[in-house]
This record gives sequence, C-alpha cells and structure tokens, in this order.
Amino acid sequence: MYSPRYSSYFIDLMDWLPEDHMAMYSSGIASQSCTYKGKWVGLPLTAEYVVLYSNMDLLNKYEKEIPKTWDELINTGKFILENERKNGNEDLIGYNGLFADRESGMMSSQEFIYSFRKAKDSPFPKYTDQEAIDALYKIKELKDALASDIIFKMEEKETVEKIFNGKAIFIKFFDVWNIHPSYKKTILVGNKEGVSASILGGSNIGINKYISNKRKKEAIEVLKFITSYDIQKFLVINYKIGSGINALYDDDEVCQVYHCNIAKDIQFIARPSALTNDYDEYSRTLRKYLNEFLYGDKDAVEALNEINDITRIYDIPINYSESSVGFIIFILTIVIMLIILSSLIFLFIKKSKEYYNFFSLDLWIIIFTGYIITLFYVFTEYGEVKRWKCHLKYLFISLGLTLIFIPMLYKLLVNFPYNDENNKFFGWINQKKNKIIFISFFLIYEIIFQLLLIIPSYEIKYHYIHDGKNYETCEINKLFGYILISFIIIEKIIILLLISLLIFMEWNILNSLTDIKLAISSIYITFLILIVSFLYKLITINNYLLYFIIKSSLINLFVLSHFFFFYEIRIFLFLFDNKNKNIIEMKPESAVTTSNISNEQSKNKSYIENNRKSKILSVIMNYHNYTGEGSENKITYSDN
Repeated sequence: MYSPRYSSYFIDLMDWLPEDHMAMYSSGIASQSCTYKGKWVGLPLTAEYVVLYSNMDLLNKYEKEIPKTWDELINTGKFILENERKNGNEDLIGYNGLFADRESGMMSSQEFIYSFRKAKDSPFPKYTDQEAIDALYKIKELKDALASDIIFKMEEKETVEKIFNGKAIFIKFFDVWNIHPSYKKTILVGNKEGVSASILGGSNIGINKYISNKRKKEAIEVLKFITSYDIQKFLVINYKIGSGINALYDDDEVCQVYHCNIAKDIQFIARPSALTNDYDEYSRTLRKYLNEFLYGDKDAVEALNEINDITRIYDIPINYSESSVGFIIFILTIVIMLIILSSLIFLFIKKSKEYYNFFSLDLWIIIFTGYIITLFYVFTEYGEVKRWKCHLKYLFISLGLTLIFIPMLYKLLVNFPYNDENNKFFGWINQKKNKIIFISFFLIYEIIFQLLLIIPSYEIKYHYIHDGKNYETCEINKLFGYILISFIIIEKIIILLLISLLIFMEWNILNSLTDIKLAISSIYITFLILIVSFLYKLITINNYLLYFIIKSSLINLFVLSHFFFFYEIRIFLFLFDNKNKNIIEMKPESAVTTSNISNEQSKNKSYIENNRKSKILSVIMNYHNYTGEGSENKITYSDN
C-alpha cells in the first residue's frame, strides 16, 4: 500500500528481471499492488485475501445454505440469531463486520463498496455513485440486524477468537488455518450473486536503487529466488501462504493441500494507495467520515461526499449547474471583452476622433489587444490544471501588460519636451518610422523570455485542505524559472516607473493635460492591483472557489478600470459634447518655457555641481512645471 510513497526509492524490476519471471506476476493482482505509474517497484512475497467463514453446524441445524448475497446473509443470519437467542445462546454473534477504527475498517469499507459494483468486471464505484450509497446503507442494515456497534468495532484479536471458538454465524476475515471445525470458507458475498470482493494483503519486496550495481545484481538474484515458482509453491504447500502467482492454483500438488478453488475465485481489490502520497492520513480521514455514518447520525451521501473530497481535486467548470460562480465570471469576462471591442467604433467616428488623438489608431489597437490578451488569463483558470495552461497564464498576463503599457511609454517619450536638439534618442524616437522598432524591441524581449520559460518545467502544486476541498495551482519549480520570471517582473516595474516619471514631468503640458491626468489614473489603478496581488500571494487560501474569485476578479478589475479611466471616459466627453476635452481643469503653477528651463539650470549651475541629487530634482521639477506655452518648441499632437 506504500508503493506510491516509496516508488522513487526502488529500481524498476521490469528492467532487471527476466521477462518470463515478470510474466508470472503481471497477469495477477501484483499489477495493482506492486506498480506505480507503470513502474514495477516490487513483487509480492506473500498474498493474503479475505474469505467468509460460515458456521455449517448452525446452517445445517436450520436447513439454510451458505449465502451468496448480502441480503441472503442478512435474512439467514437474522433467522438463526433470533432462534438461537430464544434458546439462550446469548454469546452468538451474527456477523463481525470488522469495522474497527484501524486499517481493518478501511479495508472492510473498500471491500463492501467494491462488492456493490454492477458486474464482476465493473470497476470500483465512484464514491458519488448510487452503488457506493447503497453499499453504506447496507453496511448499517447489516450492523443493526446481526451485530451492534461494539461487535462491528471488534479488532483482529477478538475476531480470531470467534473463528477458533465457533461462536459466530458468519465471520469475515483473512484466510487462516486450524480453525473451528464448524466453519466452512467461501468467497465473500456481494450485492449480486457472482460479485464478490477481497482486499489484498501480504508483503511486497523491492530493491533500493541507491546501492551499487554490484549489490543490485546480487539483490536481484535473491529476489528472483524467493519469488520463483518453486519457492512460492513450497510456501503455499508447507505454510498455507497465498502467492501472487496465479498459475500455482492450477498445480495439482498445490491443490491437494490448498483450497485452489477459493483462491482462483477471489475478486481482489488493492487498497487505494495510488490516490495519495500519504496513505496513512487518507485512511484515518476516511475512517473518520465512515464512522460518523456507521456509529453516528451522518447521512451516507454526506459521508461519501466527504470521503470523495479527501483526494478529489476541485476545479472551476463553466457549466452553471456545476458552478454558478464560474459561469457568472465567465460571462462577465466575455461581456467586458465585448464592451472593449465595441468601443473601438469611437476611433472611427469623425466627431469623436478629437478625444482620442493622443494615441494614433495603431497604438490604440495595440492597447486594446493587450486588454483582450490579459483577459484571456481568466479562461486558463477553468478546468483541470495542466502544464501548458500554466505557461499560457504567464504568457497572457505578461504579454498583455506589455501591449498595454509600451504604447503609453512610447507616446510619453514622443510627447516629452526635450530642449536639446542634439539629443539622439529623442530625435530617433520622434521619427515615425521608428515606432515599430521601439515596440518590436519589447515584444521580442517578451517572446524570448516566454520561450525560455518553456525550459523549466512548471510544477502543479497540490493543495490538500483538511475537511475541505483540494485544488491545484501552477508553480515554477526551478531556479532558472524564478530568474526568468524575476527579469520579466523587473522589466514591467521599470516600465511603470518610467511612465510614472514621464507623467510627472509632463504634468502641466497644456495640449496633453487631459491625457496625462487620465494616464496617471490608470497607473494608480495598476499599482494598487499589484499591491493587492502581492498581499494576496502572502495569504494562505484554503478555499479553491475564493482563490479563483480573487484571481479572476483582480484581472477583470484591472482591465476594466484601466479601460474606463484611459479610454471609456472619453466617450462620455464625446456624448456630452464637451468642447473642452481637458476634463481636469487645473491651471499650471507657472508658465515655464524651454528657455526657463535653460535659465534656471544656468543660475543654479554651481549649486548643482555640488549636489547631484538637487540637480536631478531641479531638472525634474522644471519639466514638471513646463506648460509648452511661450516657447518655440511648443508641443503639438503628432501621428506617432
């Protein structure tokens, strides 16, 4: 049952043992108990199974046959038990159950549910299936009819005593020998005739992969010997120990001393250890919910849903019947997209163009593309978490932000009132043909880092929520990945800081006053969302639905608020026919011209040389107070 937990520490026996040796085990139950994700981590040294012990003295006394279904067992047991009690046989029990708060209780629950599958070849029912619900109610009916809470909680030692003293009508337990002569062994019954179940017990043996090849080869020889046909046959004949080699139960010598017919008819089920890396915790939690139903007032459906939630990984479906929250947010995101796309029409209406001429048409389209790509992030939150989805998450959010803010950075640089005609950078940026080069540089940077992010594999992190709903998230699991993400984040922060600085320095330029004020609103929103996102990362969230709501809401809120303050508000200006598009009426503190900037720098030259910080602040403040009036370099809108 610990194959998943320790599989990484063992060699794959399929690579070391002969094919014919592995073939003896691969067709049997060993393929369930000794493998994990296709790797053979061990072989069964012994195999144990559960049988039904029927008291033939009592069955013959009341002319009853060995039951073949649970209903027959209940009816037969009730009849015999009632009559024996009338005769003063108070020590007799009808059925032991073996539902103690130990691993035996876990095994019994799995057997019982498996015995309620639709047909012999059907898989283990889901905990939410009707078969599982019916199984739990049948367990309780069995307990109330033939036993009691105390009897059902009996542990292995007390059960073995009943097998040896014959004081039970029916007993479920592992196959043991030298039992009371009144008992006859058969396979465990099921909900339907021909359907049975038995949990697999016994011991497996594997080989440590961290030893030398020499020692591995030596260990392989030992393992091959003790799991060989001859040695397994010897153990079955002389010690009545079950084997994982099915062919042994067709061996005449074996069948002379061993009940091969029972061994061949056993319908095995392995413990659900592959569902989790911590099987012990899983078993404890399952027994807790099961006992609250068996010995308490909890409903079977509620108990099974809680059992199912132990390992179920919840995700967000789009279907309204499965998740109203997921459906609403999906529709909301679509609506936001449609609003943004439909608003593009105002860029083509002649009367409204004057409200949008700060950016050229191509820059607006790039910004709108950034909005839509960023919103695509929300859709990656739906359904099962996959590694390719993890990559798309980072791609959509990073590329979207680049497309939103790079046009803004570009236009602020073009709009900047530089006073040095020999400044090569500003001379270059103001050439219309270089717009594509400037934007392409950041896109190429983005593409390179996104491609590099494919190299470190994303880790799907499992969040186990005790008594809650488990979920998964995307995580970068290598140092190289963290470095790449850091470069991307640093680039975005630098862009935002540059935009903020340029906005401050161009704050009072009259012919872009409205656009600057709108730009700073969008930057405020961006920084606020970033701060909230950072704080959200520091908080442990144990509710998968809340986790989804916060993430998707932050994305939708960012895009919607940025779109409103930077674009949509201009529509209101147009609709209300506001001739003065500078909606924030704010007179500049002083009309500082280009010549003012130069004069101010000259007067303070000696001071500036002694204090570099003061010089930088002085230059920034001079630009901040600059209005564009009274200057030969008066700034006008361009098609950039």
